[in-house]
Amino acid sequence: MAALKHTYRANSGGRITSCGLAAELFKGKYMLIAYLDEFGHQGPYIRHDHRKYNTHPCFGYAGFLLPADDVRRMGGYFKYVKEKLLAWEIEHSDIPADRWEKKGSALLTTANISQYSDEIFPALSRIYRKLGELNGQIFFYGQQKPIGPVSETKETSQDRENHCLIQAINRLGKLASDKGERLMVIMDATDTDNRERAVATLAATIYSRNNKENRSVIEVPLQTESHLYNTVQMADWTCALLGRLTDYHFAESSEFSWAVDLGRDVFRLSEPTLNSIIWSNLASKDSKCFPEQLINTTRFWEIEQRRESQRERRDLKNRGMFQRLISAGTPELHAKLEQIRSEAEKQTPYQPEAT
Repeated sequence: MAALKHTYRANSGGRITSCGLAAELFKGKYMLIAYLDEFGHQGPYIRHDHRKYNTHPCFGYAGFLLPADDVRRMGGYFKYVKEKLLAWEIEHSDIPADRWEKKGSALLTTANISQYSDEIFPALSRIYRKLGELNGQIFFYGQQKPIGPVSETKETSQDRENHCLIQAINRLGKLASDKGERLMVIMDATDTDNRERAVATLAATIYSRNNKENRSVIEVPLQTESHLYNTVQMADWTCALLGRLTDYHFAESSEFSWAVDLGRDVFRLSEPTLNSIIWSNLASKDSKCFPEQLINTTRFWEIEQRRESQRERRDLKNRGMFQRLISAGTPELHAKLEQIRSEAEKQTPYQPEAT
């Protein structure tokens, strides 16, 4: 496990934050490291052109996971490609290259893609090809937010963060358990109280005896400064792509149609985990968007709309057929139905409406 110890120190600036964590890290056979960040926005949403609630239709967590022994190579390769792609910006910055970062949301803009796609797309292809070669995978979990302010949806930003983070860690934990490996999760540090409360809630979930999915998770997620860790920056870039893709598929209008081609290439080179998913906000609670649907040019909300229309037509047709069967029934059938109605009315006494 000397290689694992060297790998961890190389990506943590030589610091080990907890003796207990270190002891857990360096015993055993295999370990996966997952890097996570947020995509979308946790606050309420109505429409992009709404005067107040106009940020993003979805919220969730995304990033990637890979074997611990390959963390050093992935982080080093990302740093190399990033510094080649953004050499001009780094050269004209006062920040040393080792601490300079470019946020994914600032890189993956429509303006940048229209001008520099011939540089950005190949660079991202190289990064995610390397991730795939190292047996790493993209991961994401998120939800389309209910439309409206908190007063209508009854769902707070804190509730949303708690739910999405717990679901993301549960799914990552199950992945590790199914592989017979243990898991450590590293996240970009934030100053928000919501994140601290979400992680505190997550601790209770991870250490619960009833949660077998998280037995592989050795510790609550570590939170680190992204400008010091290239692997954490790569998770941020992954979240930027997921943010663009989910905006395209779930917003009523979107400028990010270009994200589909980029996502198709990235997902081909580094296949997302099978349990990566975005839940829709349909009232039926049974609609979910899988990775292959995110790289479909037809927007997911349009597909859902067609499904709902087909379902309504089918239900209407079935009700019509049922009514025709009743109408064509025998007098005995009509008498029996009338008896059932009468008994139901007797069991439910009439209550006048309040004035």
